[in-house]
Amino acid sequence: MKKAFRVVFVIAGVIVGQVAYAQIQNSETLLTINNTPVSADEFISLYIKNTKTTGAKIDKSTLDDYLNLFINFKLKVQAALDAGIDTLSSFRNEYNGYIDQLAQSYLIDQKTLDALTREAYQRMKEEVSASHILISIPETVTGADTLKYYQKALEARSKVIHGEPFGKVALTTSNDPSVSRNNGYLGWFSTFQMVYPFETAAYSTPIDSVSMPARTRFGYHIIKVHGRRPAKGQIKVAHIMVRVTPNASPQEMESARQKIVEIHNRLLNGESFAELAKKESQDNSTAPNGGELPWIRSGQIIPEFEEVAFALKDIGDISKPFQTSFGWHVAKLLDRKLPGEFEEMLPEIKNLLARDSRTMIIRTAFINKLKKEYGVKEYPAETAKHLTSLIDSTIFKGEWKVPSIKANPTILVAKGLNYPLSDLLQFISQNQQKSRNHSIQSFIRFIYTDWVNQTIINLEKSLLPQKYPEFKQLANEYLEGMLLFEISNREVWTKASDSVAINTFYENHRDKYTWGEKIYFTVYQTPDSKIAQAIEKALKKNPDINPEVLVKKWNKNALHVTYNQQVGFPDNPIISGYTQWSSGINISVQNDKHIVVHINKTTTGEPKELNDCRAEVIADYQHFLEESWIQTLKKKYKVNINVDAYNRLLENHNN
Repeated sequence: MKKAFRVVFVIAGVIVGQVAYAQIQNSETLLTINNTPVSADEFISLYIKNTKTTGAKIDKSTLDDYLNLFINFKLKVQAALDAGIDTLSSFRNEYNGYIDQLAQSYLIDQKTLDALTREAYQRMKEEVSASHILISIPETVTGADTLKYYQKALEARSKVIHGEPFGKVALTTSNDPSVSRNNGYLGWFSTFQMVYPFETAAYSTPIDSVSMPARTRFGYHIIKVHGRRPAKGQIKVAHIMVRVTPNASPQEMESARQKIVEIHNRLLNGESFAELAKKESQDNSTAPNGGELPWIRSGQIIPEFEEVAFALKDIGDISKPFQTSFGWHVAKLLDRKLPGEFEEMLPEIKNLLARDSRTMIIRTAFINKLKKEYGVKEYPAETAKHLTSLIDSTIFKGEWKVPSIKANPTILVAKGLNYPLSDLLQFISQNQQKSRNHSIQSFIRFIYTDWVNQTIINLEKSLLPQKYPEFKQLANEYLEGMLLFEISNREVWTKASDSVAINTFYENHRDKYTWGEKIYFTVYQTPDSKIAQAIEKALKKNPDINPEVLVKKWNKNALHVTYNQQVGFPDNPIISGYTQWSSGINISVQNDKHIVVHINKTTTGEPKELNDCRAEVIADYQHFLEESWIQTLKKKYKVNINVDAYNRLLENHNN
């Protein structure tokens, strides 16, 4: 079965639905299965969650039924463990994947996450217009070596501050490849459209002011803010484009213009925008979808297109033809949405945060908090001395091998645990592809920091079950849910898909699969009311007459009567109320046709063929396999119920 289906099964199962952990108040053993204890708390928390009876009194008979289901569930889990399912590498990999996902919500600094979320929401409500100058820094340059680039950025800022036009300084100084086209102007943008340090500098700089150098992964930026405005939100537009290549001749450019004018006129005359886009648009990425573009914000599309698209006021408005660097366009406004309230925007913000560099800020804050909690001691200088003699340029080719070492000193201490040099060397061997462009010394600094951070995260992850009982319970539920799925698949579902076994089960239980009341009837149709009355009269006189014989006399020269014989059930609308019909005959008129319906016979208890009841047979066969399996498990494993604990549990909950 596919992984996704397993997740659904775990969540939707009768016993193993994801359960919110209840604070343990009674950890006494409720029952043992094969000498494995099960606490009263585990049982009652599952019961409350799955039956949604929080705060309500528990009926004993209902709880008894649930206890039986719970025991069956635990028996199956024990069978899965005995079968070694939990030791399979495929099972462990899938389970560890679930646990990694579960752990993510515990491995963050919530305070930092909340602050960044609120900050992003506030920035979403405003757009900034800015220009920049980029002083790029080679990836191999780190630490104090970046100072000269910082000084160069300051020099550029000084020129602007002392009156030189920003665009002129950008043209002569900026390393941004687009500066020759835009003089450093970036247009309007909002949050999540620039790298975070750049965004923060832009939002922190007053209008008509120039920022101090802001460091990003690209280098140092000098930013001039030209303006701010309330966010325009997002728009959904479609467009039709007639492409104009950069080297097009004047005749080709005029031909493209005339083509878009013709398309625009056809739109004004009522032709479908989507259909015209599919036929005429030369934007191959959007034409098949009726010209529809993804949701766009300011700054996400070329300025000349943005200006026209955002100027459309009402849903359905179509622009006049306009030109961009790609060609000629007409655009249609499909939808618009402004920033909503915080709670409304929260899912979108979380999704954007998860794909943004802000995640590193959250991770760093979390690691720093753990370092204090665990009393972490780092030894970067000593580590660098060891690594300098152990690492060579093969590290950048992916060919470096872990060397033998005479000494294996401790290079990290966390929560009283000593981590030796050999651990770092193994980490380097597995991650040597990460930093191809570093010098060896910068690589050593980077890899040690990376290893320390990952080691601390792994330590915290290993301690989650101890620190957070709800995590431990959820992890166990994932484990048992997956075990239940796998063992049930082996013992029930796979067997229940065997066509030979299904057929044998059906043959052994044929008497169970019968029809309820079935009605056999004939429907006659004719445009002539007199013929309909004659048919009724003939049927009353001879109910068993062959329909072919009955209609033959009216169809000698032309087809005046048609008929068809059917089998149905009482809920069939054609024979609704048939028990009240005189002589089992009913006449009605539909669409100028006279319809005579005659009940030929009714039966009860006719046997069903396998194809008529396959789903029912399979369900019954699965139930048979399940029950047989449970009985086998109950004989194999000893179940002891602590009756006193069970009664106390019921009494305490209801008081």
